[in-house]
Amino acid sequence: MQFYVLIGAVTFLWGLSFPVIKMGLGILDPFTFLWMRSACSASIVFALILIRRGPIMPPRGLPAFWVNAVLHNLMFIFSYHGAIITTAGRFSIFLYTQPLFFTALAAWFIPAERFGLRTVAGFVAAFGGIVVLFAEKLGTGGAYALLGDGLVIISAICWATQSLYLRMKLQGVDPFRITAWSQLVAVPMFLLFAFIRGDEPPDLTNPIVLLSVGYNGLVGTGLVMVLWVVLLASYPPSRVSAFMFLTPVFGVFLSALILLEPMSAFMLAGAALVAAGIYLVNSDKRRAS
Repeated sequence: MQFYVLIGAVTFLWGLSFPVIKMGLGILDPFTFLWMRSACSASIVFALILIRRGPIMPPRGLPAFWVNAVLHNLMFIFSYHGAIITTAGRFSIFLYTQPLFFTALAAWFIPAERFGLRTVAGFVAAFGGIVVLFAEKLGTGGAYALLGDGLVIISAICWATQSLYLRMKLQGVDPFRITAWSQLVAVPMFLLFAFIRGDEPPDLTNPIVLLSVGYNGLVGTGLVMVLWVVLLASYPPSRVSAFMFLTPVFGVFLSALILLEPMSAFMLAGAALVAAGIYLVNSDKRRAS
């Protein structure tokens, strides 16, 4: 029962982040949102490191540590700009195609990785879901929204690339330290981009600004990371990852509930196919852990 409570909490809280991000992007410019979120995230993760009495300084003589930080933040540039011109529900679905891209890259670069029948079926299901979702927008003249979907898919590919790089180059490095410094590096980087673009300073009296930045910084990174580490430390990673399909499911339904986004038959079918694909790929026992 504890496992289901934890995995339910993690996927629900991650799913909730999509409509909250969409709300924030209605007021904040993407780079402003990102540097504020990153500052908030870095603060909470460094605090968690101090509480855990873990290593806090970045490892010396390990350039891969900083390459990973850049790859990690590149993902957010594409995803936040894509989220502006697509719905929060579609944002959640397309971003969580990441496990599919990660599996494909891992099979190519890591000899121990193998495709089983469930993985192949997962790719077919997820690809079918993406086709359904794209067909809906083309059929309703929403070609511009496809640009947003495309940017989010590029973001998912960046995330998959970063995850593979982390697995190959940074095994054994404390994940809290990786997360903390990745977030801290992002603050001056995104602040500089916001200055160059001439973004408006944030209105800190607006409750939506505080909610969106606070939630994604404190909950989406801080609290959820603690729960995620507990899950990975207590249960097999293959079992944990198999339930990640719930995140876009929660993302779609919470976006409809909070933002009143429409849920068409195309949307539900596409989400179901992508979720099924994520589950099949992550639950394939032939893949190496």
